Amino acid sequence: QRFREEGRDARGDRLVRELWSDVRYAVRVLRRAPLFTTVAVVTLGLGIGANSAIFSVVNAVVLRPLGFADEASLMSVWDGGHSLAEFVAVRDRVRSLSASAAYQPGYDFTLGGEGEPERVVSALVTADFFSMLGVGPAQGRFFSKGDDVPGAEPVVVLSDALWRRRFGGDPSLIGGTVELDGIRRQVIGIAPPSFTFPTAGTRMWVPLEIDPAREGLHWGAYGHYMLGRLAPGRTPAQLRDEVAGLALDLIGENPVWKPDSSFARNITVTPLREHLVKESRPLLFLLSGAVGLVLLVACANVANLLMVRGTARERELAIRTTLGAGARRLARQLLTESLVLATAGGVLGLVIAWALTGALVGLLPDTTPRLAETSLDPLVVAFTLSLALFTGLLFGVLPARRIARQDPAAMMHGTRATAGARQRRVAGFLVSAQIATAVILAVGAGLVVRSLGRLLAVDPGFETGHVVTAKVSPPRASYQEKAAQRAVTTQVLNQLRGAPGIQGVAVTTQVPFEPRNEVMAMWVDGWTTDPNKLEVFEVRRVSPDFFRVMGIPVKRGRVFLDADNEGATPVAVISQSAVDKYWSGRDPLQGGRLRFPWPGWQQVVGVVADVRNNDLRNPALPTIYLSYAQDPRAFVSVVARTAGDPQQALAAIRTTVRAVAPDVAVSDEQLVQQMVERSVSAPRSVGLLLVSFGVLALVLGGIGTYGLVAYGVESRRQEFAVRMAVGAGQPAVMRLVMREGLRLAAIGIIVGLAAAFWLTKLLQNLLYGIERTDFVSFAVAPIVLGAVTVLACALPAWRATRVDPNGALRGD
Repeated sequence: QRFREEGRDARGDRLVRELWSDVRYAVRVLRRAPLFTTVAVVTLGLGIGANSAIFSVVNAVVLRPLGFADEASLMSVWDGGHSLAEFVAVRDRVRSLSASAAYQPGYDFTLGGEGEPERVVSALVTADFFSMLGVGPAQGRFFSKGDDVPGAEPVVVLSDALWRRRFGGDPSLIGGTVELDGIRRQVIGIAPPSFTFPTAGTRMWVPLEIDPAREGLHWGAYGHYMLGRLAPGRTPAQLRDEVAGLALDLIGENPVWKPDSSFARNITVTPLREHLVKESRPLLFLLSGAVGLVLLVACANVANLLMVRGTARERELAIRTTLGAGARRLARQLLTESLVLATAGGVLGLVIAWALTGALVGLLPDTTPRLAETSLDPLVVAFTLSLALFTGLLFGVLPARRIARQDPAAMMHGTRATAGARQRRVAGFLVSAQIATAVILAVGAGLVVRSLGRLLAVDPGFETGHVVTAKVSPPRASYQEKAAQRAVTTQVLNQLRGAPGIQGVAVTTQVPFEPRNEVMAMWVDGWTTDPNKLEVFEVRRVSPDFFRVMGIPVKRGRVFLDADNEGATPVAVISQSAVDKYWSGRDPLQGGRLRFPWPGWQQVVGVVADVRNNDLRNPALPTIYLSYAQDPRAFVSVVARTAGDPQQALAAIRTTVRAVAPDVAVSDEQLVQQMVERSVSAPRSVGLLLVSFGVLALVLGGIGTYGLVAYGVESRRQEFAVRMAVGAGQPAVMRLVMREGLRLAAIGIIVGLAAAFWLTKLLQNLLYGIERTDFVSFAVAPIVLGAVTVLACALPAWRATRVDPNGALRGD
């Protein structure tokens, strides 16, 4: 037994020494070929780095735990926004939940006190919000029972980022007060630095007051979302069935009204993480697949480079064979060289991933959850190094096996009349695979870019140029009265009308393409008959000049006048799509009217063109515009048409608001054109990344084609010498070489087009205005790849014509 163990130890020590010797020899060999080593390492570094950068985003958004206690039991209940009435029913009557909470994201507060007022994105949450998630405060405490009931002391929890930026991280603020919307609220706690739920921009959490005395608690509203924790022994399917049954009961009880005929049909229960990432996952997995193809091209490229280099090393390897190096030892040495190359490529890949990650985060849509958490954490580093080792094996095996199978005598004497058929087939397969992969990426990039062009050409229904906007956020406590709301906006508009560079100015409760959209259920006179089937309209409250400033055409009737104020008959302007849907065959200007679920009709006085308020992809929804003077709101946006520098107009808006109302915050100053462009961020980022990946694959494919053709020329020198000796001219030799390269390209293009035809179905949801079989995209890619192939083959073909027949036939 002792002898066997000593033998195993001796063999293990010998193997370690041999491997270390192989590594040192590989480093020396690679240092003697700096050009080859640089090209191979950079090629691998680009492929590995791009994959690691994408993986770092996938890790942050999809894979990394949310950081909540018992995350698997957390559910998004009844996906989509609902009213507090629905939440109270779920909380009190659903037994499949052990705990539940409601929240309203994106609620704006004006933070006053010392310093300039600012708008702070906050979330209204029920008292058990934090405890249900299993999150504890970094300092102070979170909400407790009773903090969300009417009459409770006003309290607030601050994010770590806001606490440090605005208040310098002062620990004495805990227990002190801050001014929110004109009301002093006690700061009871600071959230952990990593906690921003429910949205990345959330900076405060305020109790969501639930008042049982309020009739119906706004049945049918869309602003509140529900979370729940599964009770022990219950499943998501059981929870879904119980909520669906409750929805049917609520329709029967119908305390006030229900806006949606599909109220009880669209019941979904989703694990919280899935709820957060379901919109972003397809995009990230698409990019992961695309960058994975780039890595395959890189591996095939390096494999071909190794085979080309192996031709030049045949005499060296033959000498090592004759000195006693067995085929397995030789193959191991070559594989070690590949792994050393891959390791160097992995290290470079980490550097490239670090450089690319920031740019990648900036490219992706800002609605991607947890995008700010993207980093090169230990898992990303481990992924990168594992990927490097995998690629080293992937591209190193074939060249190692090829060299190990060569005849030492033939290598020693340089007998290379023709390359082995198997070897030529393998090398040709790798080049064709590179070209096919490049075709797939080129077609995908072409489809997305052409689709983006069609999307940007869509008329949004208003003029986007030379229009700026800024949010005006007064403290609610100081502007609760409608008269105060009207007064401040009237003063701002009057002072801005004569400001330099401003041609027109108006206010609106929502600018087109804002992230949040005001939607309400309406009763259409002459159409609606069932209170459970009210119609959904987008709602805007605007001042008279809004349509002129935004360039929205008036189709019929009139828009608002200064006389449409609080004492006049309530009036409304509707969009053309509302006319087409609800007044078909009738004239809305002849007694047409609408109302909210509560009493009070709005008389239709005008019809305007449709406006795509949310995005360019989807048709405009029916929209109702109300006179701001008749139904004002505290929070509005100022829109202004500029004659010159837009920054001058934005500065005038800020200065004017500060002069009229020093306690009012001004934020989100931007061009309307920027808002429109932001709405296409997803297809734009995919298009840019696919183009980048496609160009990289194209370059690598060109290098790979060049390497194989050059290798073929080198291995067939004697053949070319014989042909030229018996009378073949230089053009004939050049055509022979070019024909071989173009044949491989043709195979790759055909395979790539067939694969692209199948794979482009993954892009279907990103495309607009074109089919996934778009002829132009499928036609341009082969042309580009064909041109690259011709260029890659030209130099080796020229070198083939310079072969010296005498020297080649002697085996020099």
